[in-house]
Amino acid sequence: MRIVTLLLLAVLLAGCRMLADGPGGGGSGGGMPGASPDEPVASTPDPSAGEPPGGDAARRELPNPDVVDEHAAAIDHFSIGPDGRTVVVHWWGGTPSCFALKEVLLEVQDGTPIITVLEGTLPEAVGMACTMEAVLKSTPVVLDDPILVDGSGNQHPAGEPMIGEGATEVSPRDDLRDPHEIAITGYRLSADGMRLDVHYVGGIERCYGLAEAGAVPGDGGALTVTVAEGRLPGVTGPCEDIGVGKFTSLRLDEPLIVQAAFNT
Repeated sequence: MRIVTLLLLAVLLAGCRMLADGPGGGGSGGGMPGASPDEPVASTPDPSAGEPPGGDAARRELPNPDVVDEHAAAIDHFSIGPDGRTVVVHWWGGTPSCFALKEVLLEVQDGTPIITVLEGTLPEAVGMACTMEAVLKSTPVVLDDPILVDGSGNQHPAGEPMIGEGATEVSPRDDLRDPHEIAITGYRLSADGMRLDVHYVGGIERCYGLAEAGAVPGDGGALTVTVAEGRLPGVTGPCEDIGVGKFTSLRLDEPLIVQAAFNT
C-alpha cells in the first residue's frame, strides 16, 4: 500500500511540474494596451492551450470567429491557476456538432473581471436539425493582473490549476501544533463569484490538519489567500511523507469574478 501511495504522489508532483510548462501558460492577456477599462474586449487564449489538466472533464474549446448567431451562455464555474491570473471559464453549451464558442468578452471594472461567454452556431450547421444536449465546456483566459496571491510566498508560473476530483474537503481547527503555510495548487470559484475553494497538497490526515484558511485584500486589489497546516494533538511516532490532495472553502465578501449577460 505504501508503494502504491508513493507512486500516486509521484504522479501528482509530475502533474504540478507539467503545470509550469503546460496548457494555458502561454495565453495572451485578457486586456488590450490602450483599451478603455470600461469597454469589453475579446479575449484570445493561446491556441497551444490544448487539453486541460487531468480532473477537468469539460470539453476544451477555443474561440471560432466563424460562429454565427452568438448568444450569452450560462457559466457553471471558474477555475483559477495558482498564479492568480489564469482563469478557466466553464459554461454549459450546445451539442458540439452544431454549436461552438464564438468569443469570450472581458472587461475590468474597479479591479473586478466581468466575463461573458458567447456561443453560437457553426456555419456548416446553419439550418440543420440539432439535438438538444447540454455539454460542459471550458476555455482559458489569462488576466493582465492577478486577482489572487498565494500567501505562502511561492511564486507560481502562469498555468492552469491542478485540482483533483478526489480531493478531501477540510475545515480549520484550533488544536493543531506547529502550523506552517502550504503552497496552493489552484482554486475553484462558483458562478456567482462568492465561494472560493482553495486546493493544496497537505500532509497525511492521521497526522496533519488545517490550522488556518483565509483571504484578505492585498496590494493592487488582489486577495492574498493563506492556508496553513499543523500537527494533530496526541500523534506520536513518525508520520509518512505522503502528499494528500485537499481543499477548503471560503465565502467572500464580494464577487471575485462577475459573469455578464450580453444583449444582441
